[in-house]
Formats: sequence, C-alpha cells, structure tokens
Amino acid sequence: MQYVDRQTDRQAGKQTDMQTDRQTGYNYLIDCFRILAVLMVLTVHVRGYLQGVPSVIDNLFALGAYGVALYFVISGFLSYSSVQKSRSFVEYWKRKSARILPMYYFSLLLTFVVGGLILKEYPITWQWIYHVFFLNMFIPAKEWMWWNSVNYFWTMPAFVAWYALSYPLFRTVNNSKKAVLFLLAATIAVPLLKSGMRLFASDQFVNWNFFCLLYVFFFGTLAYFVIEEKKFIKGMLYGIGIAVVGVLIGNRSGFFVFGLLFYYLIVLSNMMPIRKPNERVTLIIHSMSAVTYSTYLTHWFIIKFLGKMLGKLPWIIAFILFLVMAGTLGFVCYRLIEKPCSRFLLSLKCKT
Repeated sequence: MQYVDRQTDRQAGKQTDMQTDRQTGYNYLIDCFRILAVLMVLTVHVRGYLQGVPSVIDNLFALGAYGVALYFVISGFLSYSSVQKSRSFVEYWKRKSARILPMYYFSLLLTFVVGGLILKEYPITWQWIYHVFFLNMFIPAKEWMWWNSVNYFWTMPAFVAWYALSYPLFRTVNNSKKAVLFLLAATIAVPLLKSGMRLFASDQFVNWNFFCLLYVFFFGTLAYFVIEEKKFIKGMLYGIGIAVVGVLIGNRSGFFVFGLLFYYLIVLSNMMPIRKPNERVTLIIHSMSAVTYSTYLTHWFIIKFLGKMLGKLPWIIAFILFLVMAGTLGFVCYRLIEKPCSRFLLSLKCKT
C-alpha cells in the first residue's frame, strides 16, 4: 500500500509539473537565457587575462559586457508574475530579500576581506557602507570611484531598486499596451537624464545608473505581456517602433541595442515550436541556471587569485578552465550559502 501511495504521489507530481510547464512554458527558455547571461559576463571579465586570442573572437568576447542587459531583461520579464503571487509588498520583499541578500552580503564580506585586507586593492573606509545599503550607484561623483563598483557590484543597486519599484508599478502596468507606454517614456527620458547627470557625475555613473537603465527592465516586462497575451505580431511592431524612437532621440547605447535584441530573442523563442528536451537535460539546465547568481557574485575571486596563471596557458584552455572554476565556486556557494540561507529565511517568514 505504501508503495502504491508513493507511486501515486509521483504520478500526481509529474502531472502537476506538466501543468506548470504548460502554464509557464517559457521558464525553460529563461533558464537558458540566464546561463547565456552569466557566460557573457564571465567572458568579458576574463577577456583581459587571455593571451593570443584571435581578434575576431576577442571582439566577440567584448560583447559579453551586455550580458548584464540580458540579466535586466530577465528580471523585468519575471517580476510581474512574482508580484502577482504576493499578497502584499512586505511578502514580496521578504521573498526577494531571502533570495538575493544572503549570497550578496557573503560575497561583499569576502570582497572586503580579500580586496581590502589581503590584496589591499580597496581602501578600508566608511564608504563600504554604500554597498551595504546599495547606495553605490545612487551617489554620483565626477570621477569613477572604487565605491561605485567594488568587485562587480555596480549592478546590485539596479536589481534592488527594480524589485522595490516592481510591486507598486505592476498595480498599474498590467498589460502590453501600458508596458509599451512605460517603456517608451523611459526610453525618451534617457537622453535628458544623461545630459543633466553629466553636470555632476562621471560618464560611467551616467551610463550605468539605475534611472538611465530602467528601460532595459521594461523590455523584459513588455516581452512578458506580449507572450502572455499572445500578441506576437504587435510585439514585433512594438519593438520596431521603440527602435525608431530610440534612434530619433539619440538613445543608441549598447544597452539599448542589446536590450532590444534580447527582447526580440525572448519573444521570438516563444513564437517558435521549440521542443523541450528530455527530463534529464531539463534538470541539468535548471541546475546550471540556479547557480548563475552565486557564480556572478563570486567569479571575481577566481580572476584575482588565478588570473596570472590563466595568462600563461593557451587561451582556449584558460577560458574553459576559468568557466569550470567559476561555475564550481558558484555551485559550492549556492549549495552551502545561497540555498540554505534562503530556505531558512523563508521558513522564518512562514512561521510568522
């Protein structure tokens, strides 16, 4: 009887999984895009340590800088459904905090120890507090300062600001028409924002701060609604219209180009009858996707300690070795820190 019950439970679980897959068929693709995003980021960061890379490949590696844009688009894509699952802003924020903060603060502490105390690459000053409270990309300076981007943390304030904005935003933005209007407004505002900010901030700060990159998140939000509403033709036209507006107003940055490109990539991939791989392959892809956040936050340590060694190896071997080491460190941190801490914090929330 116990065996039958377990067998029935497994069958019920599979049916539930199948129903979930039908309802959120794009999640498998999002896992693939997360992996692509982290690969792009890792590639551009290790690029300077590789010797003898052919110029064509080196130029291709340089495009990895826009893996961050794909991360932003994915965040914009997933946020609406995440908000809808929450009964309140507090619940929504608790879930997001449990997901991102433990691994971030662990990585920040390790960066302080390694970068500040051991390597002495960063000064030991009170300005580390900027990173504790995600202020580093909200406090401008005429020069690009270490506290704007210790490690590769300049993106974290953008993610946190987006999550804080998402809950009230999606009380208003709940369809593709509204999403495209917000995207257009954010796109048009960028040149004005940048011209004003250049009076008191460095070019890096101007180009990378949250307000001037908000439209990239909206690309993901628009993609979500276009797919959810199955308005693919309109979605294609929306993209063309936004591209034209961007060119006319002078918003031609790499983030705009790649944000639009990733928007089309997500929409088109959901238009095509892409066959989902077998369960084992899907599990591998999902597992790789799960460790991308930890990998993103910790690959700096691999570069700092092993960068010179990588430069002595043939570039293709060094590149593959770096990806393996970064992924392994990310996996270890995910299993030992990110996942257990997140579960613990969520269990506290459930008890209260």
